[in-house]
Amino acid sequence: MQSPLRILVLGGTAALMAACASDNSTSPIAASEAAAALVSAPIGFDRLNSSFVGDSDISFGFMPWRPGDGDLFRFGPGWHEFMGGGLGEAFIGGIGFGPGFALGPGFGRGPFGDWRDSDDCSFSTTSNRVECSTVTRRGLTINRSFSFTDASGAVQQAFDRGTTNSVNVMASVAGSTTHHETATSTVNASSDFTVAGLATGSAQRKVDGKSAGTESTTGTRNGDAFTSLRSAGDTVSGIVIPIQEGRPTYPTAGSIIRSMQATVTVDGQTPSTSSRREVITYDGSATAQVVITHDGVTRNCTKPLPHGRLNCQ
Repeated sequence: MQSPLRILVLGGTAALMAACASDNSTSPIAASEAAAALVSAPIGFDRLNSSFVGDSDISFGFMPWRPGDGDLFRFGPGWHEFMGGGLGEAFIGGIGFGPGFALGPGFGRGPFGDWRDSDDCSFSTTSNRVECSTVTRRGLTINRSFSFTDASGAVQQAFDRGTTNSVNVMASVAGSTTHHETATSTVNASSDFTVAGLATGSAQRKVDGKSAGTESTTGTRNGDAFTSLRSAGDTVSGIVIPIQEGRPTYPTAGSIIRSMQATVTVDGQTPSTSSRREVITYDGSATAQVVITHDGVTRNCTKPLPHGRLNCQ
């Protein structure tokens, strides 16, 4: 059975990465080692629940830019795309309700709608949570647990498609992994995520959560030693998604605050640092308001919903 942690990030990763590549080539903010480190999410974020779009393929582990890599790895995220791999499809209305808009297993119930626990999880009477067995992949240790409640707040021992109204999932990933043959990254990240309004008959869903993590990397690039430190985190507050059968529906209220920082040092070069903060606000219209601050420069932007290019003034 498919893990619910995977359900949040499917259906859009490749498209978002392609969009980043396209936008970075036409609208770079900066060409620096650290700015480029903000394009992708830290390793392991695909195992969390957040607004970032992570990727479990370690080939996406950060490495400083080298000739031949292409602009995607040279420039930081521009003014026309989101950092950290992009903004998850569920937060922009890219996942609809009903089988006509299903984007892979579990999406028939819309954004954040299917939270089936996997076969390695069981209910604990001590914690009143569904606890999952620890999993280790490529040196990374992953832990997760769930709390399911019905509309009255009563604890349930498993997700029920008709009566479960609220789900809380806590996840963490930690450890070290080697990528690109010459680099080793040590990560430590976690998330705490809650979705309400899942029971049959609910008129809307409400989403709240937070994630935070760090990634420290040492390695060599073209024979030169380097180190990098990346951190990322977000706070999802009061996101409201109306339920509209048969078509995608986007958030109408709430906000997301996202931030990333990076420091990259290559032997013989001056250390490079970069930071970015994105604040997304939903006001009930078909346009999300976005304020981006990148290395001290702030721009006011808009994001058409469900799909459309991020436009900044």
